[in-house]
Amino acid sequence: MRNVSSSLPGRPGASAENGGMLILLPPSETKTRPSEIGAAVLDLAAMSLPALHEAREVMLRAARRTAAGPEGGTRLGVPASSPELVGRMLHLAEEPVAPALSVYSGVLYDQLEAGLSPAQDRQVLVQSALFGLVDAATDRIPAYRLSASSSLAQLGKAGSWWRARLQPVAAELRAAQAGGDSPVVIDCRSGAYRSMMPMRGGEGLHVLEVAPVQERGGVRKVISHDAKRYRGLVTQVLLAAPSAPATPEEVAETVSAGLGGLTVELDGDRLVVVDRVD
Repeated sequence: MRNVSSSLPGRPGASAENGGMLILLPPSETKTRPSEIGAAVLDLAAMSLPALHEAREVMLRAARRTAAGPEGGTRLGVPASSPELVGRMLHLAEEPVAPALSVYSGVLYDQLEAGLSPAQDRQVLVQSALFGLVDAATDRIPAYRLSASSSLAQLGKAGSWWRARLQPVAAELRAAQAGGDSPVVIDCRSGAYRSMMPMRGGEGLHVLEVAPVQERGGVRKVISHDAKRYRGLVTQVLLAAPSAPATPEEVAETVSAGLGGLTVELDGDRLVVVDRVD
């Protein structure tokens, strides 16, 4: 995986000069806890995007304080049916870790091939309320319970706290993408996670929001309850393509060819996936 700058490395050995397409994913609310057998534990120093190291340390401390405090489960967003998750958040440093794509689960991630590893000309970053950003190919993380709306001791809402810390990282990512071979960002995030790190097009960069709609009798309706599934399908197609598309038009053509039965259209900065039903 390419380096986006000297301070924001991706896969070792890749070159920032040959940057490819960037895909931004939301985290999943549900996660698969890695096996404890022979498992390593969290090593923040080994994570990608080291510019976020200090902020990650602060967030981890705040998550532990919140878990240990009154109404910790409520503030973290832990379901009443899963109180053990509060204990895991209290001891995140001892929790087993695994590659990010095997930890994140749920509707979007179910559409991705097991063991999928992005090619050198593609990078997948997952927006995270705990880590800011996670490189899906290289970072090893625990199963955590924290969302953008979680209220943390001394920090407030996680999403709001991260916004300022992610702004310079977003600027470097944006500049690297604009100067790369595939100046395209595919934004599959939900509104709350887009707010954490706004990513806008311009100056040679194209940022495409994946927007699924259902069409019945010529009338279109925005898909909300199942949007993650469509975004997962789009991600799978783009990662499986022989090479990374270099323009929005190539993105639309690639996704349309890979999603049999669905129509893909460009509408400004939106990649519209049309599911026609009778």
